Parts: sequence; structure tokens; C-alpha cells
Amino acid sequence: MDSDLDKATGSSSIHFVMSLAPLIKQICAIRRKPGLTRKEYMDYRYRIHGAIVDAPENKDEKPHKYIQTQVFDSVFGARDGGPLNANQHWFGRDDVTELFFRDWGHVMRCFTSDYVTGKVGPDGIQFADYETNIVLMAYEKDLEIATRLASRRIELGLDMLQGRATVAQYFISSAEHGTEGEKLEPTLTPLLRAALEQHCHDDVWGLMADIGVESDKFDLASYFGGRDMPRFCLVYKIFLHNHASVPKFRRSQHSFEDGAQAHFDLNSSFVLFAEEALVMDVDKDIRFALDRQLTFPDLPGPTHLQP
Repeated sequence: MDSDLDKATGSSSIHFVMSLAPLIKQICAIRRKPGLTRKEYMDYRYRIHGAIVDAPENKDEKPHKYIQTQVFDSVFGARDGGPLNANQHWFGRDDVTELFFRDWGHVMRCFTSDYVTGKVGPDGIQFADYETNIVLMAYEKDLEIATRLASRRIELGLDMLQGRATVAQYFISSAEHGTEGEKLEPTLTPLLRAALEQHCHDDVWGLMADIGVESDKFDLASYFGGRDMPRFCLVYKIFLHNHASVPKFRRSQHSFEDGAQAHFDLNSSFVLFAEEALVMDVDKDIRFALDRQLTFPDLPGPTHLQP
């Protein structure tokens, strides 16, 4: 799938936006429930669940912005203390939900609204393996990256917030398995940046950190499940040129982990390679639309799941 960099020249619709105040972000990495093909899962997630989430006119009954990041490849750590070459019991992800909220008040009003508790939440039973959901709350932090492709991104005015990029999402579990990422991020970011700048000059055009925060305002597990899953404090989002950039990123990943593994739990951490699909964006007056659903060459044609 071509990246937006390939399409950017001459486009007047792409612009760079810096948030004056970071939105609160809820991240949920999902594995599909039994009985669904990958295509069926993705069709239901975007076409049906996406439409349900954006249906209310009341802005407090839905997120400020919603991105579904759909996975085309991944790499996970080995099970600590397990048999030879054993994967984690929770191995595998199909997509990542990214929900943005104006503030904590908006989070609470949305998740406690009659619409979300009666319509949106119960719809999750149609697609999610609740036991293995991986969830955190975070703030986005835009990070500098000095690659040739990043220079081109700045010149062309590409926006990392537009929700239609090829990305690597690197889920970091700290050695303490907490959810606060503020202390660990300054240690890991320079190491990751250096590794990307060494191997990915023509393959990475942006870098962002989702810095985990703990909150006593909202019990994530009560809504999303995954109470017994590992905890994650950081999610790095690396913006790739296209699918063919994955091997170069993997070189960077190995280099980064060689120098940083003492600072985090390498066994629980993992990377998802994915395509973003913007479901809705209140700030830009973008509503749910079927024509923004992603298509993957290895998943052709429609399924029996229709809105």
C-alpha cells in the first residue's frame, strides 16, 4: 500500500498541525474473538462498529477523534521462562483502537453515557477477545527525528495527526510493569531515535510517543477487559514510508534493543506494523464514511458482514 508521501506532491489537503494542548488518548490493542476471519473482523470493526461510535450528534457521547490502526504484521517477545520458542499466551493482535478525548471530564461523560454503556460497549462482544485486550491511557508527544524522509515530510507539510499513515507501534512494558511512562520516556527516546536515524533515513518520516498515565478516574479493565494482561507505559508510533520499510525498521529495532533492554521488559514488549484508518474527527468535522475503510491486497473482496 502506498504511503501518503507518495501522494503528497500537489496536494492542498495535507497540512501540519501541532496541538496546543495534548488530548487524552485511550489505546486498546485487540485480538479478534474466535469464529472470525481477519477480513470479517476488519469489516465489522470499521463498517459497523465505526458507524455506531460516530452516530451520536452529542459530542460528549463519542470521542473527539477515533483512529483504527489495522495490523498487517507484528513481532512479539518470547514467553519469559517458557519452553523453547514459546510465544506469549496472549500473542497476536488484529488492530489498535485510538480514542482521543478533550479532557478527563469528556472521558467520564462519554463512557458513562447511556449511549456508550447501552450501545457502543455491548457491541464489543461481536469482535473482541476481551480477556487479552491491552489497554492504556496516554498523552501524545511529538518527537524530533532527523532522517532524509523526515526532512521531506516537513517540506511537504505532512501531518502525523491525520490518521492515514503506515506505522510501527512499539508497545513498551517497563521492568516494573507500571503504566506511568513519564520517567522512562526520556531514557528510551534518544536510544530509539539514534537507531532509527542510523538505519531508516529513507524509511521513517515521523516519531511520536504515547506516554502512559495512571488515573483513578476511570477503570479501563471494567470497560475493555484485559485485567490480567501485562501493563504498558509507552507506545512509540513510528511513521513509515510504506510496507517495504519494515525490514529497515527491524534493523533499528534490534540496534535499539541491544542498547536499551536493561531499561524495559523485552519479553512483554512488542511491535505492530499497521495502517491507520480515520473513523471520525470532531475538530475537523470528519464523520464516519465507508470510503475510508482500508483495503489490503491479501484480503480482497467484501465479506458477508455489511452495515
